[in-house]
This record gives sequence, C-alpha cells and structure tokens, in this order.
Amino acid sequence: MSSKIKALHQQAQKALNKGLYQQAHQYLISILQQDKYFADAYFLLAMIASSHHNLTKAIELIKQANTLAPNNAEYLSQLAKHYALDHDHVQAANFAELATNLPIKSSLTFDTLGVAYSQMGLHNKAVIFFKKAVAINDGNPNYFFNLGASLKFTGDFKGAKKAYEKTISMAPNYYKAHAALTSLGGISIDSNHIPQLEQLFSKTQQADDRLYIGHALAREYESLKIFDKAFHYLDTAKKFKLQQFKYSIDEDKALFKSIENHFKSSGSPQTQGFETDEPIFVVGMPRSGTTLVERIISQHSEVTSAGELQHFGLLFKKMAKTTSNRVIDADTVAASKNINFEVLGKSYIESTRAITGKTAKFVDKMPLNVLYVGFILQALPKAKIVCLDRNPLDTIVSNFRQLFAINQSYYSYSYDLESTTEYYLLFKQLATLWLALFPDNFYFINYEKLVNDPLNEAQKLIEFCNLPWQEQCVNIDQNSYPVATASALQVRNPINNRSVGNWKKYDAYLESVKEMLTSRIPT
Repeated sequence: MSSKIKALHQQAQKALNKGLYQQAHQYLISILQQDKYFADAYFLLAMIASSHHNLTKAIELIKQANTLAPNNAEYLSQLAKHYALDHDHVQAANFAELATNLPIKSSLTFDTLGVAYSQMGLHNKAVIFFKKAVAINDGNPNYFFNLGASLKFTGDFKGAKKAYEKTISMAPNYYKAHAALTSLGGISIDSNHIPQLEQLFSKTQQADDRLYIGHALAREYESLKIFDKAFHYLDTAKKFKLQQFKYSIDEDKALFKSIENHFKSSGSPQTQGFETDEPIFVVGMPRSGTTLVERIISQHSEVTSAGELQHFGLLFKKMAKTTSNRVIDADTVAASKNINFEVLGKSYIESTRAITGKTAKFVDKMPLNVLYVGFILQALPKAKIVCLDRNPLDTIVSNFRQLFAINQSYYSYSYDLESTTEYYLLFKQLATLWLALFPDNFYFINYEKLVNDPLNEAQKLIEFCNLPWQEQCVNIDQNSYPVATASALQVRNPINNRSVGNWKKYDAYLESVKEMLTSRIPT
C-alpha cells in the first residue's frame, strides 16, 4: 500500500466515523482510481450505502471486498448482518457460520454477528456473541444494549436489567435503553425511575426520543396505578410524534378496501400454489394475544417457532414489482395478478430454512399478516391461519399503549386513539371476510375464552392445526423458544386472565372510542 493510499484510507475512515459520508466517498473513489483492487475501499463504500439504508448496494460492495480479500471475519460478519436485515436469513446464516469459523479478536465483529443472529430470531446464539463483544470492550453502550435485548428475549430478565443499567450508566441519554429497562417491570413506589425520566422528558427535542421516554413514564406511572399521569405522558409523546409525519387513516382505509374488493370479485384462490402443510400463521391485531397462541402451538413437539417473519410480505412486494414506499398498498394488491403464487409459496418456505425444517410444522407469528391471508392461501393452499379476536376496548387501548417499531408505516394508526379504533374496525371487517371465504383454513380464536378456559380452547386450536393433542401445549411457561415481542415477560408465566379488562384503567379517555364502536359494531 502506497503512503498516499494509506493516508486517504485513514482520512476516509475518520470521515465515515464522523458521519461525513460525501467526504468519505470522495476519498474512497480516489483510492480506487489508484488501486481498483483495494478491498477495504469497497467495504467502506458499503458502510456508506448501509447508512443510507441501501442494503442491496451494501451487500454488493461487501461481496466485492470479500472477493478481493477472502476469509476476512469483519467482511463476512457484515454480510451476515446485511443479509439478515434484508430478511434473507438463509444467506445470513451461511455467512455468519463462515465468519465464526475464523479467528475473531474484534469486539465490533462479535457484536455484528450478534446483530445478525438477533435479526434472524436466533437470540440464544446472539447472546453468545454479544457477551464476547462486551468481554473485549466494556465501554461501548451499544454492545450492552444489544446484549440486554437478546437476554430479555431469551427470558434472562435479571441479566437484561444489568445490561440496560450498564448502557444507561455509560450513556444517560440513551433514550431507547430507558424504555427497554422500564419494560422489564419491577416498578414500585420505592423503586422507580420517574424523577430521572421526567427530567429527560423535559429536555427531549426529538419526537422519537420523546416517544421512548413518554412510554417509559407511562409504564412506570401505570405500575403505580397513577393512570392520569400515565395517559398524559403517553398522549403528549404520541401527539408530538404525529406532528412529525403525514398520516391519515384514509391511507389504511384505501388499502383494506382494495384487498376486500380484490377477493370479493375473485373469490377463493383459483391458482395452483405450493403444496405443503408446514406453515401455521398466527395473525390478528397486534397486542391481541398472538404471542400467547404462538406459544401454545410451538410448545407442541412437532412445531418450531419461527418468530415474527416479514418474509411473506416482502416476497409478495418483490414479485408484484411495484415501486411504492409501502410494502403493501392498493397498487401492490392490483399488481398481484402478475404473481406466480406457486413460486411465491416455495420461495417463502425456502426463506424460512435458517430456522425451520427440523419439525413437521412451524409457526409464523406476524400479526399484520392478516392483510395477506387471501394471498397466503393462494401461495400455500394447505396453510392454517389462526386469527385472534379480543375485546375491542382492550385491543384498542393496548395498541395505543404499545411502543411499536418507530417509523414503520404499518403502525402509524397507533399514535391516535380514534385512528386505532378505525383500524380495529377495518381489521374486524377484513377478518370476517377471510372466515367467510376460507372456513377450512382460517380460524378465529377468542382471547377471553382462551385465558378463561385454556385447556378446552387449546385442544380445539391444536385440532384445527391438524396436530395430535399434547398436554404440554398449555404449559407455555415451559416453552424455551425466544420471544421478541412486547409479551416477552407475560408469556413466561402460566396462562392467566390478568390482562382482561385492562382498558378500564383508561375509561375516562375512551368516550369517543366507545361512540365509534357502538355506531359501527352491530349488537
């Protein structure tokens, strides 16, 4: 390496670390003009592409770097991470394994592998690499935050608490860590973070930061049964965020109407799908008991939990060949007539193979796959789909209280109680249509009946899935699969009905919600 290229390389790295992407890009192009075989220039260009969320370009550039400098653990781990972020878990698992077979000394590489496995839903593996990362470098708050998340998902709540506390001790303004710590519970009059959180809330300028702290305060005040304060912080944070982006429930109304019209005109699928009875989809409104049902089914010896997969929707979008920003919209629904559904079904099954294939069946628990039910059954005509039906008020309030993935358009409805109510009504109408069209493949299960009579309801559920009954299915607290959802704590306990009627805590704020439900739901 010439001294000039070495200097440019160092300048590019410094610029990249400071977020000066245009400057870094210029240095790297200058390097490649002098030496087109300089592997790390391609790798750093990939990191610039990644920072701009261009995963396809990032993967292409990392592969080029890896071709020029093979057996580089950093390059391979980043390939694993980026394939995982791009929801290609099979390729991600392949490159992660290649990286782990090499000697690794870098904490960043260990953390990258942890992120890759975490994105694949393999949190037990992720924990191993995150622990190695913090063992080498215990001064990086991001490493401890990542460790805390995977420890929580694997059920090690004590370990997760320590990791989040370590994160906050190093970075007091790590807002996401405050929300994560509070989600672990254990809040009381004598043990809470309210003074610290209120101070942070008063200083937050960014909508996302305010959301994290607002939700943390709401959770802590709710634990202390001070519901007016809880609602105040929740509502304030959500309204502030709502001002930052343009959303109208009319967008979702148009989507639901396009799906309903598509299937009302075409009826049941006529196309030839991929013949397999492996997948069981658990769908419904978020926060309606989907994780509970998934735990019951995956406790069966013949079933694997695949977690919440976005694979079907992303493959559907790719094959529809639409370029709109949303994964599913009216244009994409219309373009579905060009999809080869047999290929879609086969591609979906193959995309799950980083986790599935070791048992007769697997569960994909992505609640809003309810939008795709008709398309799923075109692609996978033998699939079983279980849909949760929960008390409307509990569903609506629980969605409003939940901090979903920030800036995902799927959940834009949840920043406002009225929009959440409208979305619930749209969901209920669509789910009713699915039941009418696909009575053999689509099954409604009522949350309240399930938690009040778990044995009887679980037996009917397992029968619908074409599985023999096993007594262990109701012992969800013994289920060892990771849980990467908001229900991570609840489902580590035996089935109970403690969440029934939670809406009553916020009854004072639900007058308009009740009026909307009364006028729209037949009695």
